[in-house]
Amino acid sequence: MRRSAPWLLPILAAVGGFVSLGDFGAGPILKYAAYFAGAIALPGTLLLRAAWRSTGNWAEDLGLGSVVGATWQLIGWAIFTALGWQRWLIVWPALVLIGFAVAGRRYFRIAEPEPLPFAWTVGLAVSAAVMVGATTLGVMAYHPMPPHGEAYYPDLLYHLSMVHELTRAVPPELPQVVNERLDYHWFADADMAAAVDVTRLTPLVVLFRLWVLPWLVVSLLVCATLARIVSRTWWTGVLAALALAAPQLFLLVNTSVNLAPPVSLLSPSQTFGMVAAVAVAVFLIELLFRNGSHRLWLLIVPVAVVGGGSKPTVLPLLVAAVGLAALYLLVTTRRLPWRLIGTAVVLLVAGAATFLTVAGSTSGSRVQFLAVLKSLPVYTAATGDKTQPGDGGLILPALAHGEVLGTLSLLLGLLLTLQAMSWAGFGVTGRRDPIAWFLLGAMIAGWAGYLLVDHPSVSESYFVYTAAPFSLAGAGWFAATSARASGRPMPIAIAAFILSIGYAGLLVWARGVPAASTGRQLWLTTRMLLVVLGITLFLLLVWRLTLRQAGGGMFVVLVLLSTAPISSFAQSAVRGDTERAPTYRAARWWVYPDEAEAALWLGQHSGRYDVVATNTWCRPAGPGTPGCDARGYLVSGIAGRRTLIEGWAYTNQAMAAQGHGGRRYTEQPSPWPDRVALTEQALTAPTAEVLRRLRDEYDVRWLYADGRNGPISPALDRLAVRRHSIGKVRIYDLGA
Repeated sequence: MRRSAPWLLPILAAVGGFVSLGDFGAGPILKYAAYFAGAIALPGTLLLRAAWRSTGNWAEDLGLGSVVGATWQLIGWAIFTALGWQRWLIVWPALVLIGFAVAGRRYFRIAEPEPLPFAWTVGLAVSAAVMVGATTLGVMAYHPMPPHGEAYYPDLLYHLSMVHELTRAVPPELPQVVNERLDYHWFADADMAAAVDVTRLTPLVVLFRLWVLPWLVVSLLVCATLARIVSRTWWTGVLAALALAAPQLFLLVNTSVNLAPPVSLLSPSQTFGMVAAVAVAVFLIELLFRNGSHRLWLLIVPVAVVGGGSKPTVLPLLVAAVGLAALYLLVTTRRLPWRLIGTAVVLLVAGAATFLTVAGSTSGSRVQFLAVLKSLPVYTAATGDKTQPGDGGLILPALAHGEVLGTLSLLLGLLLTLQAMSWAGFGVTGRRDPIAWFLLGAMIAGWAGYLLVDHPSVSESYFVYTAAPFSLAGAGWFAATSARASGRPMPIAIAAFILSIGYAGLLVWARGVPAASTGRQLWLTTRMLLVVLGITLFLLLVWRLTLRQAGGGMFVVLVLLSTAPISSFAQSAVRGDTERAPTYRAARWWVYPDEAEAALWLGQHSGRYDVVATNTWCRPAGPGTPGCDARGYLVSGIAGRRTLIEGWAYTNQAMAAQGHGGRRYTEQPSPWPDRVALTEQALTAPTAEVLRRLRDEYDVRWLYADGRNGPISPALDRLAVRRHSIGKVRIYDLGA
């Protein structure tokens, strides 16, 4: 009982956060908690132990088991949804529980317990409480659910449209372009769809509020597990968890940012994919380097596929990890490591399969060295280059044009602040252990993708985010080796104190920093570098006074981990919402109350397979208006219905057109101009023939006519049945 008590902290943090939000009562929270525990965590833990073994403690078992359980649930979701049995999906995890209750009751307990120290439990529970509290009180409070907000981050509505779609069909259609295949890494959204099918909660509640919280805790557990198994030292797991959780504290100061990477609310695919990647890494280390059971393949292959279907960055990192370890063994033993080569081939096949089927959103990507610097707000001010992401040759245009000093200063700032956590693990370089080279392979691949890929939406950042847990594991291993070399264990309390001092000082300093204007951004970057220098000198002084006998590697690790919260500061001061409003209020993504209410009405009064014709593809500009950003997901997202045509910005066709006509992919004309023309004609100059064509060719049942996006013909009241109207929105039924 004493060991379990600290886990009340994240539970209380979640309850307190939800009470402050006031979005809903206790019912949905309890229902989702029961779902995750009974349909994901427990079945997955039983399958983990049956296919492999127990880690010796419940916390790590539940972390890895949740990933296995989600994989099992996704298999069931695909089968049941394809057969149209979504409402019976609860049977799938129940089969596991019943089977183990009948024939595998020994797996409900740990045969050979190896409990971790109580300090480990406290450290992980505190980290989880920080993560959960910052998420609910910070980023969730900043992003209200429809219709309670006034603007909605477009990616959330885009994911919402996919969650709705994934409760309908396998394989899914593109919700914004009916009858077209959905090309996206949608497995995280499918996991939410499975939760919706079982709990009967709305996709809005699951996506905006409930889904991410247990996965944040799982991310801490699996990252701590990876750090512990490679270092064989328990406190390295605590360091990894603290490094992930502490930067989130900034959300208690300024909520106008996302969760600090590598986890994310606004990118569920990143959080879900990263957790799968770390779980596969744990299994691969046990299989390839610790003589684990061959039954681990039953876990590795499906979880790797889930990772690849969640984020395209996952499998390249795992292939690189196995590949570099194989190269190390080849060089040192002068024998082909066939086991590792075969594993790399399996992962390559899994990567190819997911890339060709569900990866999506990779069109428009190119190779350009240091392209990621173009995403920094200070880039143009420092170099004078105005090249957009996705444009230019093989080398960053600023560098190619001789702006060496400005480019190098930006790169240095990026390395020392935004990505310090992600290169802390390179301290294992040179270690004579294939596991070290396994970690290095993932880290090198992450940095290679980060520094060489030029994605139209700057998604190359996800490479280094996905590699961060491998870096933290390497950093912990480096620190543990340094501590052992000194002849005494790492004094974890002193390390935590040093980290907290650095965090607290940074947060206090950040309170006085106003939103960065263009003229002040270079000075802002300089200030961040000075803070890093100050933290470094402070840590060096404490190190000399308290830990003089320990290895110098510990100092390096603490410096790097102490600079991690600067990523949160940089996001807030440079990339955050410059309006500094209590909730997200970006004018471009404004949704008026009548629009949201009408969309909710449509979702409640239409069939789940109904198709809607709507003029809401641009937000906020109307059709054809200069400056249209084609990320309008009002009907497909909030109403949750398939549309004839809505926001097309995230389609591969649009992303491949990045830079055409000097415009970003989000501002490109529709790849389906015939659908746009047909919709505009139906709303502005309707005829019986046009409406009949909508019904016969595309099965359109409803018209969602938003007067803010263009004129609405009065003739529609004669040609169709108006079912609902509010404000400037009219909804017509074509099937009556």
